[in-house]
Amino acid sequence: MDDLLSVFDYTLAEGKELVEKITIIHNDQKLQGFISDIAMSSGDYLNFQIPNNLVVVGDLHGDFTSLKKIMNKINYEEYLKTESNMLIFLGDYIDRGKYSLEVLLFLCGVKSIFPNNMFMLRGNHEAYHRFPFSAFDFPRDLQNKFGGSGVAFYANTMVPFFDSLSSICEINGFCLLVHGGLPIIEDVEFFRNYKFRLSDMKSDEVLLEEILWNDPREFTDVNWRASNRGLGKYFGINLTNNWLNYTNTKLIIRGHEPCMGHKFNHDNKVLTLFSSKEPYPKFEPSYLEISKKQMEALSLPIDIKEFVHGI
Repeated sequence: MDDLLSVFDYTLAEGKELVEKITIIHNDQKLQGFISDIAMSSGDYLNFQIPNNLVVVGDLHGDFTSLKKIMNKINYEEYLKTESNMLIFLGDYIDRGKYSLEVLLFLCGVKSIFPNNMFMLRGNHEAYHRFPFSAFDFPRDLQNKFGGSGVAFYANTMVPFFDSLSSICEINGFCLLVHGGLPIIEDVEFFRNYKFRLSDMKSDEVLLEEILWNDPREFTDVNWRASNRGLGKYFGINLTNNWLNYTNTKLIIRGHEPCMGHKFNHDNKVLTLFSSKEPYPKFEPSYLEISKKQMEALSLPIDIKEFVHGI
């Protein structure tokens, strides 16, 4: 891991070159469709067969220390040498912590070495230019570090990179992974061709907003309610059950909400992972690590707590 720690010494030009390289990789994967023997891409929608092993990391928010600990725990360089092992990040790499850019550069460095089995989903903090909100300081951080060049770097390099990130991932028969939550879909016709409908978020602002901003809540009388966040909605268990039934999956894995490493909603069908500590000292970071055999053995009601690890 020492080589990639050199992201702290990157010049702006080196960072720009790396991020632009990964943007090209993302866009190429979206266009080509075929990524590996178990991974496919259709625009913003990723679709995987069950991998040999799966690691999922939640919100990082500029916490390079927690990221480093997780990557050391999974021995990521050996882990990712096997292309049927998957490493998935759930978004919100920036803001609040001290090392937003360094977290991004590190992840881009890993993606450049292992492009076919390391994937970064988009969080709401990677879509400020689509859905503005108050707690967004990444451009200011770049300006403080690099002056006017940092402003241009954000607009010309980071925004296209953020737009290149996929928004949803399905692992066949096991789970759906998103940053925020499930979109409010009440028309069953949507699910007859849901993979296509989820492939182009640029043409559906409501769909993208809800995937990045929605949160689960424990109500059953209605499918959804307005969110106190001002963006997105709260979704109930009925919506979760619909999505799981129509996609033939067992579990929703998402981030977006600070918690003590993880929490469950909707009869353990929604797992929230949170992987940041430094900007959230009251909370604890965690990640998910599970094997193919363990995924296939899971039955309803799911008990996946034993596969969530603190750091």
